[in-house]
Amino acid sequence: MNYNPDRLEDFMRELTRHQSRLRGLLRCLLFDAADIEDVWQDTNVMLLRKAEEFQVGTNFWAWASTVARFQVLTYCKTKGRDRLVFQSGVIDLIAEDVIQLGDEIDVRRDALQECLQKLPSPQRQLLEIRYGAGSSLPQIAEQVNRPVGSIRQTLYRIREALLVCIERRISTEPLL
Repeated sequence: MNYNPDRLEDFMRELTRHQSRLRGLLRCLLFDAADIEDVWQDTNVMLLRKAEEFQVGTNFWAWASTVARFQVLTYCKTKGRDRLVFQSGVIDLIAEDVIQLGDEIDVRRDALQECLQKLPSPQRQLLEIRYGAGSSLPQIAEQVNRPVGSIRQTLYRIREALLVCIERRISTEPLL
């Protein structure tokens, strides 16, 4: 790549700044965690290959998300027969919504992180077991020696508290 070092630095800053948003877009478009990882890597490789095409000062997110969407479509065509994937029209519709809501999604994600930090440690641990490790409710109930219904109700209450916290947080902050 014959690239101006200053432009490359600007490009890398933009790429780095948008990594979590790109992953979020891919999570909306793909089901399997391994597929998300594969397409995320493919997207980053493609963005680096196309770095010279990006014009500093233009909307990096619009450009990068378009590249990511095409990477998803390519991946789905190659894996479509043996994986659960959306049809290309559905991918386009979802991608358009996620791309348009990009700033709002970032604000909500940041609010979620702050709200998670405010939770008592046992509640954070329960969320980590359920969503981080992907444990089922019966597995969690056995692990913490509580009835499944109790675990279900506790998770419901935690999610409700997080939603209230997030809504309160974003209502006090204007969107970018």
